[in-house]
Amino acid sequence: MELTGRQELISIIKERIKREGAIPFRDFMDMALYYPELGYYTSPKEKIGGLGDFFTASELDKVFGELLAKQFGEIYEKLGEKPFQIVEIGAGKGYLAHDILKYLKENLPQVYKNSRYILIEKSPYHIQMQKALLKDFEIVEWFQDIIDFEDESITGVVFSNELFDAFPVHLIRKINGKIYEVYITLEGENTVKEVLKEAPEEITRYLKELNINLPDGMQTEVNLDAKDYIQKIAKKLKKGYVITIDYGYPSAELYKPYRMRGTLLCYHKHRYSENYYQNIGMQDITSHVNFSALKYYGLIAGLDFTGFTDQAHFLTNLGLMEVLAELQERNDLEAFERLNRLKTLVLPKGMGEKFKVLVQHKNVENPIIKGLEMLPYTSDRYKL
Repeated sequence: MELTGRQELISIIKERIKREGAIPFRDFMDMALYYPELGYYTSPKEKIGGLGDFFTASELDKVFGELLAKQFGEIYEKLGEKPFQIVEIGAGKGYLAHDILKYLKENLPQVYKNSRYILIEKSPYHIQMQKALLKDFEIVEWFQDIIDFEDESITGVVFSNELFDAFPVHLIRKINGKIYEVYITLEGENTVKEVLKEAPEEITRYLKELNINLPDGMQTEVNLDAKDYIQKIAKKLKKGYVITIDYGYPSAELYKPYRMRGTLLCYHKHRYSENYYQNIGMQDITSHVNFSALKYYGLIAGLDFTGFTDQAHFLTNLGLMEVLAELQERNDLEAFERLNRLKTLVLPKGMGEKFKVLVQHKNVENPIIKGLEMLPYTSDRYKL
């Protein structure tokens, strides 16, 4: 009898655990999300939107992409070099790319004419969707990974929306002053059991470099893959910006005592849980981004810090309030529906505050951009 994709993935994970005795939670998460053709992100399964497991900002309204396109237009003028490269990492269905490209083509034709829009995407399922959606835009091309670029070959902007939160993380616990890493093993044939091993030096060094002192008893996440990836991006960028949009906090906020269980969650059919070992390959597993780490390790690799804000302030700086005012003046059903969706992007305690925007730059004079004109430096949530 042929195994289903999910059963096959579970079988592969079990075999590795039996072979090695126990594997780091990070490796389990990596296999559950990215195992070729069977993992959550690499399988042909609806993930985003009403039929999927979660929404992204680009699913709500085209304005998100249009405002980003305006920001890219300003960066194009600031850099003054051609060809201008817009590199989107992890483009999902391609809706955000479509909205950006459409706005550039119709409203900033010189930027469009002198640009290359590059999508970095590993999922064959998503690449197929993206190619169908973006077939009318002749400046688009695809790469599998940022490492496929030559060093210092990108002039322009490298950006992502909800990328780093989906990287596999090391799960750690602090017990009696000592840091342990969570491994998983099997008890019997099907029961997953977590075991603790002394954390490797790479994890303890990360905590030391970022001045993170965990409360005793805390279980939380360390995202070493994010640390490595921001440095890879830095290596490929010659001149321009890195814009990271995601949910998360600086270290000072992320590891506060009221987050004793960390931030790791699963999303399945728009419901969240901490059942990491159920629905394997069928559910998203995600954790909040440590923006202090992206800033710190970016600096080491040559990315200067430009600014840090939340999505509400970033989009407002780029003109969202003017769009809302225009829709209110129209006063028709479509405008009313769009107004309700757009409010989601900026609501306090919602996406507007939950999602942050980190901007870094390399070899740029006078680097401040419009999206950073007004900044909410009011608490630990914004102090990198």
